[in-house]
Amino acid sequence: MPPFATPTPRHRRTRYLLPAAVLAGALVAASCTAAPSATAPPATSAAAPSSAGSASSGSATTTGSAASPAVTVPSAAPATVPGGSAPADAPSGSNGSATATTGAPSGTVAAPLPSFTGPAVTPTTPSPARPAARISTVPAADADGVSPIAPVVVRSSGGILTDVRVTNPEGRRVDGSLSRDRRTWTTTEPLGYGRRYAVAATATDPAGRTTSTDLAFTTLTPADTVYPSFMPSPDIRTVGVGQPLVVIYDKAPADRVAAEKALKVTTTPAVEGRWFWWDDRTLHYRPRDYWKPGTRIQVDAAVYGVDLGDGLYGETDRTLRLTVGPAKIAKVDDATKRMEVFVDGRKVRTIPVSMGMNREITVGGRAISFVTPSGTYVVQEKYPVKRMNSASYGLPTSYDLGYDKDIPLAVRISNEGVFVHSAPWSVADQGVRNVSHGCINIAPDAARWFYDTFSWGDIVTVTGTSTRLAPTDGFGDWNIPWPEWRKGSALA
Repeated sequence: MPPFATPTPRHRRTRYLLPAAVLAGALVAASCTAAPSATAPPATSAAAPSSAGSASSGSATTTGSAASPAVTVPSAAPATVPGGSAPADAPSGSNGSATATTGAPSGTVAAPLPSFTGPAVTPTTPSPARPAARISTVPAADADGVSPIAPVVVRSSGGILTDVRVTNPEGRRVDGSLSRDRRTWTTTEPLGYGRRYAVAATATDPAGRTTSTDLAFTTLTPADTVYPSFMPSPDIRTVGVGQPLVVIYDKAPADRVAAEKALKVTTTPAVEGRWFWWDDRTLHYRPRDYWKPGTRIQVDAAVYGVDLGDGLYGETDRTLRLTVGPAKIAKVDDATKRMEVFVDGRKVRTIPVSMGMNREITVGGRAISFVTPSGTYVVQEKYPVKRMNSASYGLPTSYDLGYDKDIPLAVRISNEGVFVHSAPWSVADQGVRNVSHGCINIAPDAARWFYDTFSWGDIVTVTGTSTRLAPTDGFGDWNIPWPEWRKGSALA
């Protein structure tokens, strides 16, 4: 038996496994406190030392070294292994029945091992199994009346998304993007009105377990849709410094605030501007002052999916892009009967004119004035040849002042019929007197130059006449003072 080992019953089968440093310290402490007995008798047998690890053929007595330290204990009896069995760590060859002595003289036992106290050992409890990945969606399963512009979002918690499919009734997949951590998928295109969409998604957790979900939802169905048109039309790329931006809805939106918020104007450089409700379907936008030449303009009518009130929703999104050209301004003064033309602030031409005669007649109880109104006009359109008929403003062609004829090189500047055009019949009057029905007459060569030079958004001003241009006549926007213009917005 090893030194300082206390025999242990077989049913416990316990080993004392102490660090070598602790055991060495115990031996030193024992040798310092108990000296060897001077009267110790010799060992009771000629057996080999215990360190040899051998035993006799029938029984064995293991002895310790004569130098083993001992502590005197009165009337101590030899320690006997109960049941006659050897300890589990006894040397091989023992017959299973032995009496073990401590190796100290009779009446003594070997010094006990010093006590050792360590941290308490807490039994470990197995961690509960982690739940599998979970999938959530917006909208939820079987949702109805879903906005077609609200993004469909699929999320995974406790795992990553390994497959997401959103399909329309024809089976076409809706475009979407996956987040960098692969836990969120979001649609990147709008859905259709009144359609049922299917969602199928799969997520995988760190343990490799998969979770799947399948659901469907339905988008809203409008009572009717509203289409936005632009002026100028999208095929026009360059405009003058006076061009208002116009959006015309084909049906009157019940919710003007929503209809106006759906419109966005982006300019480079940035300018202060505001929308103005012209009527229940039409909005105009202009800056405080004329546009700067070179300004880039983008108008976005992002109306699709927008609730415009009373069951109306936007039909489609539209975009208009324009660039502002040189500043072209024609200034007509009734006092001089001249038109001075400026391009980017430089006067480039002076043209004699004849404007509307200073006369008024009554037809069917309605007064018709031929005076050209003073104010700021904006070029709207132009025609190589324009058919003009006095009946269009209430004057029958049968009257002595009535007419119906083709007019060359006609540039429209108002809805009420004011044009700048070629008038070879009034050349002698141009620069002298006003003889027209309201248009600005100029000579054929000057008309050709003006027609080729002026276009959408360029400015014509008239001063000195007895009447004023109505702000609602064509693009009369610049005749409304800025403080009043701001009040015309639904967001004011």
